[in-house]
Amino acid sequence: MKKLFLFLFSLSMGLVSAQKKWSLLEAVTYATENNLNVLQSRINEDLSAKDLEYAGNQWLPTASGYFDNSLTIGSNHPMINKGYQQYSNSLGLNSSITIYNGGLLNLNKERASLLVESSKYQTESVINDISLMVVNYYLNVMLSRELLEIAEGNLSIMEQQLDRSQKLFDAGSIARADLVQAEANVAQEKKNLADAKIEVERALFNLATLLQLPDYREFDVEIVNVPDDISLGLYDLEEVVQTAYAQQPAVKKAETDLEVATTDIEIAETGFKPTITGTYNLGTNYAEYFNKGLETEAWLSQWHDNITNVFGLSVNIPIFEKFNNKLNVQKAKISESLAQNTMEQQKQIIRENVQEAYFNANSSYQAFEAAKESVRSSEISADFAQRSFEAGKINIYDLNIAQNNLVTAQSQMAQAKYNFIFRMKVLDFYAGRPLTEGLE
Repeated sequence: MKKLFLFLFSLSMGLVSAQKKWSLLEAVTYATENNLNVLQSRINEDLSAKDLEYAGNQWLPTASGYFDNSLTIGSNHPMINKGYQQYSNSLGLNSSITIYNGGLLNLNKERASLLVESSKYQTESVINDISLMVVNYYLNVMLSRELLEIAEGNLSIMEQQLDRSQKLFDAGSIARADLVQAEANVAQEKKNLADAKIEVERALFNLATLLQLPDYREFDVEIVNVPDDISLGLYDLEEVVQTAYAQQPAVKKAETDLEVATTDIEIAETGFKPTITGTYNLGTNYAEYFNKGLETEAWLSQWHDNITNVFGLSVNIPIFEKFNNKLNVQKAKISESLAQNTMEQQKQIIRENVQEAYFNANSSYQAFEAAKESVRSSEISADFAQRSFEAGKINIYDLNIAQNNLVTAQSQMAQAKYNFIFRMKVLDFYAGRPLTEGLE
């Protein structure tokens, strides 16, 4: 009974899951939390955090214990004037601490902290990339569904024309060829409808694959109704560029990497400075001779009597390091120049991307406005052709041409509309606005 209940519960949960339709926000959120590239970047964040923790612990002293045992076989001992055998052991504790090393410990900690920031910005960049792709794929689903609606509407019109042509043929008003053409038109539109359904399924499949879902077959999304009376939002190009410089993680990462390179120069320069290390040793030892005539105290007594405390202070002053320190500083400065150039390149890429997004948004809006005008003209032409056909002034071939022109214009307008929406989303993205705004 329990197994049956679990089976029914699992089945009901599966049905609920199958009926779920994803919103754009849910799709973007899921991708940013579960995409493997994002997860990999977050793992790199964890590694960077551990490197920072490691660097922060380097000021602590080291401590290690030791226990040594040895057996000595000598050829002559002066006290007994013959060979001897001796067993000995020692145990103790060693400790050392870095007192001064030119600020290397703090510099390494600062560098590790910067690398943590850099890895976080890298994760944000990956999230931004995957989010833009999700929005694009989601809009492609919306476009495919709108094209499907156009195909369904055109099939309905063609079926009405076939019904009308059948009646006219039965009344002897049109030739057999016109009826056959009407039948062919319906057959073609059924094929177009089937193709449109496949494109919807393909768009859903592509989005499910991008989300890396285990099973795409029951995946579906909510319908976002995008009106045709959309307008072009005005942006100041230079303001968008400056906003992108301030907010885009790719630029922030490049700036942080430049700070890392600058810190590397300071780290390399510590090679010219002395290192002061403090040490401490607490130890004792025990020895036992196996020869007669060589007396030794008991091991506990020896361990007690032989206890020593050794304090040390060592100073290591670099004098000649085969020019290694000098070369390390030079290499670090070259790396800083590379990081500076990389940052400028990244800013240039951002500027070019913003300019391209700005251009694409404006040009796609113009294309959308032209497509709307084309639809209006095609609707008037198709309506006139329909009236002319019903009046017997044109044949079904001319009517079909007018109707196809309208369908083509409607499809082009839908494509132009969603192309414009995505282009605006890219521009909104660089302007610092949420990607899902207006599509929820």
